[in-house]
Amino acid sequence: MSLNLCPDAVPAILGILDLGVAPPLLLYSYIPILITSILLGLLLLWKDSGAVLHRLLFGVLFSFVLWIVLILFQWTGAHREVVHLAWQLLLIPELGIYIFAVLFAYTFIFQRSVVPHNASYVAILLFVLSAIVLPTSYNIAFFDEEYCQGVVGIAWSIMYILEWMLLSSVVLFALVKLRHTRSHAQRLQTSMFSLGIVFFLGVFWASNYFGELTQAYEINLVGPLGMVLFLGILAYLIVRFHILHIKLLATQVFVFSLLFLIAALLFIRRIEYIQIVVVSTLLLAGVLGYLLFHSVRREIEQRERLETLAHDLETANNTLKEEDRQKNELLSLVSHQLATPISSLKWYLEMMLDGDLGKVSPQQKEHVQAMYNIDINLSDLVSMILDVSRIQLGRISIDKIELDLKEFFEEILSEVKPKIAEKKLKFKVQLSKKLPKAQLDRRYTRMIIENLLTNAIKYTPSKGSVIFSVSITGARMRCEVKDTGCGIPKEEKEQIFGRLFRASNVRNSLDGNGFGLYIAKGAAEAQGGCIGFNSEEGVGTTFWVELPLS
Repeated sequence: MSLNLCPDAVPAILGILDLGVAPPLLLYSYIPILITSILLGLLLLWKDSGAVLHRLLFGVLFSFVLWIVLILFQWTGAHREVVHLAWQLLLIPELGIYIFAVLFAYTFIFQRSVVPHNASYVAILLFVLSAIVLPTSYNIAFFDEEYCQGVVGIAWSIMYILEWMLLSSVVLFALVKLRHTRSHAQRLQTSMFSLGIVFFLGVFWASNYFGELTQAYEINLVGPLGMVLFLGILAYLIVRFHILHIKLLATQVFVFSLLFLIAALLFIRRIEYIQIVVVSTLLLAGVLGYLLFHSVRREIEQRERLETLAHDLETANNTLKEEDRQKNELLSLVSHQLATPISSLKWYLEMMLDGDLGKVSPQQKEHVQAMYNIDINLSDLVSMILDVSRIQLGRISIDKIELDLKEFFEEILSEVKPKIAEKKLKFKVQLSKKLPKAQLDRRYTRMIIENLLTNAIKYTPSKGSVIFSVSITGARMRCEVKDTGCGIPKEEKEQIFGRLFRASNVRNSLDGNGFGLYIAKGAAEAQGGCIGFNSEEGVGTTFWVELPLS
């Protein structure tokens, strides 16, 4: 990390750097990696600076860039003061590389969203201690003016031990994760990541330690090359496993970095060094190219599989739609065929009850009445099935006629009041004093109101209360039915208007078929209206329907 002679008044870039005294491999070893780290760091800041993995990786890259800049100043500084300052400051970025790398490895391997507080406190303490040591002889014992290099103090011995401990902790993280992971993808991701970061930190440590030990500082030029492999593996993981969410941009960064790596050959003048550089560049480009090619191939295969699955899904969906349509058609046909014999049977039973077919004994009349009631229920069920089929097929036919709303509601209330009296419910009616005439489908409107009232009566316990109110606002009518019944479970509210759906708290205790609210919703919307509700389980429910008057 030094020159054989201190620079003097020599041609320099901006008067600060003198690249003429740089070792042959300096620009190739440092400049492309410096550019790669800067580009990736800026990318992380632009993409999402709030993500903990992004922040920690940015910390690694920023520390690494600062370290390379200081090393460049040590090798090529045009003034003694610049070289001295570079030696003095180097402790901080080197410590930063290892601290941020270990924290990045921990959060990546164990998939954490935050850094443990204890680790943050230890990291801050180490940085503070390093800052205190910087201007002392514990950092740089003295500066050798003859060889223009700093002689390191005891702090660097401690630093190398600490770096080895931090490097070992990354290996420990990986072993713990692999021991508790069964997923092949997770094991591959953890193994490749750990290999890359351990190789980077290991080569970096070895080059610095042995360069200092042997005083052959050209060994330091090998250290940053470990970052190339680490970034290459990181690029592969980004493309394949979508980590860091910067897939496309990260690939572009690494491609540009490869171009810079090749362009650095222009700065090497001696043929023996060019051969070494070409071989190393070829190896690095081959590894990186293979990883990216493998990832892109997997992406293409996955896309092709997805396209095949999408086509199969579309075919299956069309088949299901056609089968559902045929089922509804069949259901409608069967219901129509059932309606005629049920109506005929009802007519004959009425004749028997009226004595038109001869005298019927009281005991016979009782059985005939029971059959008549069953026939009525069957007729209602067939009508409901037909309505469901019409709604599903979009064939519901609305026949609007003029209705006297006062008479209309009195007719409905006269039929439900006996049921209310039977359950001993408190019943309150709130009608507008002046109800206008309206253009509505009589059958479907009656079905809606009767369904809401009968449901309120059915699901309200004895001695509860039911309130029925009708209000007119402009050209719309709003009917509300409020009860103190069992209410609707919160998690089932979105399904309440579904076909054949019944709430879980009444499914096994009260009779029903799950058609009523489905038909009510379809009938209301077919007339240009809407329907909704508010409910709290165990407290009660309020259903409302709004319909246009014309």
